[in-house]
Amino acid sequence: MKKLVLYSDQVPGLRNTADKELKDLINKPHPKIGFIPSASDPERKYFNDRKTFYEQLGMDLYVYFELDIEWESKYIGKLLECDAIHLSGGNTYYFLHWLRKRNMIPVLVQYVAKGGVLIGVSAGSILMTPDISTSSICGDEMIPGETDFSGMGLVDFSFVPHFDSRDTTLEDLKKYSQEKKTIVYAARDTGAIIVNGNKVKCIGDVVRVG
Repeated sequence: MKKLVLYSDQVPGLRNTADKELKDLINKPHPKIGFIPSASDPERKYFNDRKTFYEQLGMDLYVYFELDIEWESKYIGKLLECDAIHLSGGNTYYFLHWLRKRNMIPVLVQYVAKGGVLIGVSAGSILMTPDISTSSICGDEMIPGETDFSGMGLVDFSFVPHFDSRDTTLEDLKKYSQEKKTIVYAARDTGAIIVNGNKVKCIGDVVRVG
């Protein structure tokens, strides 16, 4: 049964709401979390920031698993031992490129199928959808030559994060929804989506179109 959390951002306003739902999905006293950054984080700035965040939830950010510069395939086993895996924010197109290059998409899909919890923040959330081209709405630059924008397809809707901090309008969302023939969820940074099996639950400021 799928267990997914799609954050726009992990902000204090979501404490005891989406964060509580995350804890309920994992349902372990001291869970281990794996961290996959969208791009190299040599000083571990974002890793350490998220480590502090998860410590406040009683969780241990257990393993750093980079895809591009510091790639180490030997850590895949350690990553998959985690109770949940965090997919960071960043450039979604770049993130997708390296997930494909390292053949990690089927690994993560199988991880979810076996009961692992997948946590996305911004780009990480978009990657769970069938088509990541909502990333352009968020201002992400495409990688030259890339034409396949298929995501992991773990959900059957599109996701737009940071809806309160972009110039994107409701009309833009409606146009995208009609062109792609898909439901679009747009979340402000105080919004998130919880997927538990076939149930989709919106937390905080989330708009549905389609």
